[in-house]
Amino acid sequence: MELVPTLAGIAWDPQIRGILSVLVGVVVLMGSVYLLLATNVAHRLGFLLALTAVFGWMTIHGLVWWIYPPGSGPAGRGPAWEVEEIVYGDLANSMLDEAHDVDTSGLPAPEEVDDLTPEDVEAISEDHADELDGWELLPASDASRGEAQTAVDAVLAEGAVPGLEDTATRVYTYTFETGGKPQRESDAVVDRITNRISNTLRVTHPPHYAIVQLKPAIDQGEPTPGEAPPPPEADEDAQVISAVLVRDIGERRLPAALITTTSGMLFGLLCVMLHKRDRRVIEHRSAPVPATTGG
Repeated sequence: MELVPTLAGIAWDPQIRGILSVLVGVVVLMGSVYLLLATNVAHRLGFLLALTAVFGWMTIHGLVWWIYPPGSGPAGRGPAWEVEEIVYGDLANSMLDEAHDVDTSGLPAPEEVDDLTPEDVEAISEDHADELDGWELLPASDASRGEAQTAVDAVLAEGAVPGLEDTATRVYTYTFETGGKPQRESDAVVDRITNRISNTLRVTHPPHYAIVQLKPAIDQGEPTPGEAPPPPEADEDAQVISAVLVRDIGERRLPAALITTTSGMLFGLLCVMLHKRDRRVIEHRSAPVPATTGG
């Protein structure tokens, strides 16, 4: 009767039940193969053969996880933007040398840029290439801009800039990026192929930076009851606050790479052990049979 509560708990908890199901499946699958091998080639050689097959299969499977896009197997930490510093006022005070010569005085107003299409924003970046000094202005629909602003939101919410913890107390103006792997110049097939091959064979990842600029919002007081609060407006007299970010490419394929390399090394080691055993067996079988002595 003492086992009844334990069995009832196992039957109720889906996590414990799932673990036990996996363990039973592994034991039945691998145990049946080992039992078959042990009855044919003895238990020691059968265990060695079964273990070699397992790590050989893990090497192939890990290689598939490593080559195919992340998500088909175990994945590590994904890419993300990391805030390096907060700069008040002129970007010449930044620790990043590439940001010193960025000049936004000639750009259209931020609200005008947000209403433009990506093609129009790209044209603005080309027209103001000298002022932006190699940086690219990002449109409101750009995914990289959204990720960078989300990273800045997380830092500001922790109190990096006093008084701007709430989203209603700040207004984003411009977002720029530079660096990273080179993009293809056109949608032509040749450019697609050459860009894909060159980026795949690139050993190191070029640094990828972003600048997110914002200003404190004007205090608009308490919202009118029954109405939605008005959108925050930037205080034009306040100094610009710039967040400098660097792209962390993450380590999504690292678990698959570790599984592949570790399983491959163990598979090779077990193959060497099997080879040495076969050599000893051949030597023993080819040895001359000792002559029998007459009785």
